Amino acid sequence: MRGRTIAEVFGDEAYGRMRPDIERVLGGANVQFELTMGDGTKRRILQVACVPHLGPESEVLGFYVLANDVTQLKRAQEDLRYAAIQLQHDARRLEFLAHHDTLTGLPNRAMFSERAREAVAHARRHQKTCAFLFLDLDNFKTVNDTLGHDVGDALLKIISSRLRASVRGDDFIARIGGDEFCVLLLDIADAREAAAVAQKLLHELGKSYRIGEHQVVSGASIGIACVPQDGDDVATLLRLADLAMYRAKELGRNGYQFFSAMLNEDAAAAAVLLDELRQGINRGELFLVYQPRIDIATRQVVGAEALLRWRHPKYGVLAPESFLPLADDTGLLVPIGAWALREACIQGRRWIDEGISPLSVVVNVTSRQLRDGRFAEQVEAALEASGLPAESLLIEVPESVVRQVPDSLEAALIAITERGARLSVDDFGTGYASLPTLQRLRASSVCIDRKLIAGVPADAERAGLAKALIALARGMNFEVVAKGVESHAQREFLAEAGCRVCQGDLFAAPNAADIVAPMLKARLAA
Repeated sequence: MRGRTIAEVFGDEAYGRMRPDIERVLGGANVQFELTMGDGTKRRILQVACVPHLGPESEVLGFYVLANDVTQLKRAQEDLRYAAIQLQHDARRLEFLAHHDTLTGLPNRAMFSERAREAVAHARRHQKTCAFLFLDLDNFKTVNDTLGHDVGDALLKIISSRLRASVRGDDFIARIGGDEFCVLLLDIADAREAAAVAQKLLHELGKSYRIGEHQVVSGASIGIACVPQDGDDVATLLRLADLAMYRAKELGRNGYQFFSAMLNEDAAAAAVLLDELRQGINRGELFLVYQPRIDIATRQVVGAEALLRWRHPKYGVLAPESFLPLADDTGLLVPIGAWALREACIQGRRWIDEGISPLSVVVNVTSRQLRDGRFAEQVEAALEASGLPAESLLIEVPESVVRQVPDSLEAALIAITERGARLSVDDFGTGYASLPTLQRLRASSVCIDRKLIAGVPADAERAGLAKALIALARGMNFEVVAKGVESHAQREFLAEAGCRVCQGDLFAAPNAADIVAPMLKARLAA
């Protein structure tokens, strides 16, 4: 090739691609690069090295080129990479098949037992309640025998989809076998919440299904076993839930039964209370009370939290803990939350018109409201309807929500802060939230978990944890709020720890807007 140009050896097109590297060599640099030539079976990959040929004065007289054909090596590397990808895919597939039902894609009994053991251990450590719902379809054998297994399989897939759509994101669903499913409810308030979920599942699964040319109806019977009421061994709890399910079938099917007879009585009462709640909403029995927030360094009132109440015609005024768990899984919580947000904003505007400002109106929202997907729109509508300045609204979200924030929810929360409203994280210290996530969501404050406040300063472990959380939050430039302050000892401890904003019966009990208004106008706590 002596005397021939690069273009003559490699061709004009290849030379055009090589030219920037050749110019670097002519500038005195050593250069290496890969060059692909030809197509199809004639495709070749060359590994090219260029070294300048220097004269006596270090001037570049020309350059040497060494080109190695590495086509086979590259093909071998590609084959190895493909084989590695295929092995990873096969391993994931085997892992999936080992823990999931191939028909529905739901976790199987083995994976359910593993997750259930973790949930029961967590509930035992933290004195929480969780529930096992054992579900068996009532008419599945008839469907299989009369319409065929194809229709039966299609029905199981539809049932699985409806189960997924009917429970909270943190709850766990599995197909145990045949037409049997299990739902694991995590961190529920009490057994009544399990009853509310069972009612919702029965309602959803009792609807008819269109499968090809057939209209199929298949209800279900549900048995419920609870931790800690019925024990803390997974195998035992599954067996007890199974027994309760058979009792539900014996009592007429399309219903649910707790293993504990006492809880069955509570469930019946809960069903009555839920119906009364629906009527109470229509009759306007829900109302808001407000509890002031105090800067304990200046004694200045800086805000008021809106708290929901139900004026029950028989039982009197009920706190939300008595009825919100029932509303959570029956579709009532979202409209209740939207109403409370709007009413709080209207009241905040009234206070401003009365000369009470600046003041933060604090509104709590639940994970159910946030998962609904319309919360940002509800905030915008409440601000527009009430005329409340956005900066006067402080939205408090549960810490558990910001553990793993979906992109859509993160965008909605950021949209709220961009609108001017502020974001706070409630129950801070329960161990779920990521501090970088809080910063990304532009949260301005955190509320220390009231269970921690209840134990200070006497409980050394809780006191130490509370101090650490306050220092951590302040170090991240969050305002720190303590709820449930009931004693002077707690107030003094919090002041010394660096928490300035407090709320609790020590300063003012929750009360109607017109009763707390004088304190808000005075701007000072008594």
